[in-house]
Formats: sequence, C-alpha cells, structure tokens
Amino acid sequence: MDVVEVEGLGKTYPGGTEALKDVSFRVAKGEVFCLLGRNGAGKTTLLRVLATQLMPTAGRATVFGQEVVRGAKAIRQRIAVLPQEARPQMMLSAFDHVRLLCLIRGMSRADAARRTEQVLRQFDLWEHKDKLCADLSGGLRQRVLLCMALIADPELLFLDEPTIGLDPLGRRQVWAAVRRLAEKGVTVLLTTHYMDEAEKLANRLAIIEKGRLTFLGTVDDAKAKAGVGMRLIVEAPGGNGNSREVLHPSSNEEILRVVERAIREGLKVTFQPPSLEEAFIHIVGGSIDDEAA
Repeated sequence: MDVVEVEGLGKTYPGGTEALKDVSFRVAKGEVFCLLGRNGAGKTTLLRVLATQLMPTAGRATVFGQEVVRGAKAIRQRIAVLPQEARPQMMLSAFDHVRLLCLIRGMSRADAARRTEQVLRQFDLWEHKDKLCADLSGGLRQRVLLCMALIADPELLFLDEPTIGLDPLGRRQVWAAVRRLAEKGVTVLLTTHYMDEAEKLANRLAIIEKGRLTFLGTVDDAKAKAGVGMRLIVEAPGGNGNSREVLHPSSNEEILRVVERAIREGLKVTFQPPSLEEAFIHIVGGSIDDEAA
C-alpha cells in the first residue's frame, strides 16, 4: 500500500522562484524514505507540501489517498512533523514537555500522565523524565521532541534534518528510535545531509537537484548508477602513501589476482567499499573538489 503518491509536483514561490519541478514518486507503508539534496535543492519544500504546510502550484500529491490541499484536515489527523528548527523549552522537564502537549490535545490529566510515561519509556527517556532539557544532551533533547511528535500515534512521520548538530552518539540514538518506529509499521519520510544516515536508515531514497528528481531507488541502486565500485589500495607496509596504487577491479577474478600479487611482493591491500557520498556527488554533477571549495 502506498502512503504517499506524488505525480508531476511543482512549487513556484511568489516572485518566480521554482522550488520543485515535475517531481513524481511513491512511498510505501512502513518505509523509511530519505530525501537527499544540496542546500536549497527543494527537499524541505517537498516535505512541507506533503505535510500540508505549503500548497503546490502544479501536479498532484496525495497522503493516505487524500489530496494534500482538499484533504489537509484528514491528513493532519494521521501525521506528525518534526521540523528542522524545532527546539525544546530548556527550563521544562522531559516529562512536562510531553504531558503538556497531551493536555493541549484534550487528554484528561490521568490519561496525559499515562501516555507521557508510555512514550518516554518507549524512547528510553523515563530515567531522564525529571531533568530539565537544559541538562540533557543534544541526542536526548531530540528524543524528547520525537516523543512530542508521537503522542498521537501518527501513521506517517516527517523528519526534517532530525540529527543536525548532534554528536555521533546522539545521532545513533535518533537512528535507533526511527528504526523502532519503522518496525512498528510507521512510515518515515526524512530529509538529511548525512550520507551515512541515509545508508543506515533508508529503504529507498530520492535525490533532489535544483527542484528536480534526479534519482529514485535504493542505496545500492545509487552506487550502481554512479558506477561506484570496490577499490583496492595497494601499498608497501608502513609506507607514506606516495607510492600506493588505487585499483578499481571489475571482477572477483581481478580482485584475486591483485591479492595474490600483494602476497608475493609483500604489499598491503586495503579494501575500500563504495560510498553513498561518492554516488551522490556523481549524480548531482559535482565533484569532491567542488564540495570542498
């Protein structure tokens, strides 16, 4: 079952800036779907259109079979959004953040307390429930925000750069939370600039470049399209790297020949698997040197 269907979607802002151009794709139930692209490529605009926060100017987009303009009210009852700019109130505890939002949504005090405990335990935050957010790490704060987004048990969760600015441990805490949600059948659509995040989480991904969809498929599909394969780095043990060879074998037989030669000549062989980052740079038409400039 497709939760999201996008056909020929376009968005032009007042003043003529064309943020999205003829974008089409589908997202299945329970899928973790990543949107990748450079800054300003149109990722957040696309997410906001699907979350019924922006009106498209061309094409069609549906969520749970409801058109995003006419069916916005019905869609909003089944989704949750965690925007990139979301920040917790530093002088409120983790417990109070979630409980107050439960009360705002109309729950009784008893139901709000029960639901708050349930969702905090789900994200391993119960031991931190009485701590002020000012005293929590970045990863824990982000999990508090996720708890707030999930109190209504959404079927579709939109995450815009959910781990930006977090340390490696905090990022992995958020990744684990996203995986648990997907295992329970929640569909997750997220934007990210972190290629390792997309590799770890995405069932499929879309690459947006200047408002257009330039790639749609799995991580392995992206690497195959870009022609990014295994590298073998051959060098003398303890060498300074000046005399190393970087080889791109085209078959297992060629890999075997390189390894046999290295054994004969006493050389060191390092296997370097293909990366999504290289595939991304190839697909959007840049280069590593361009990105570093």
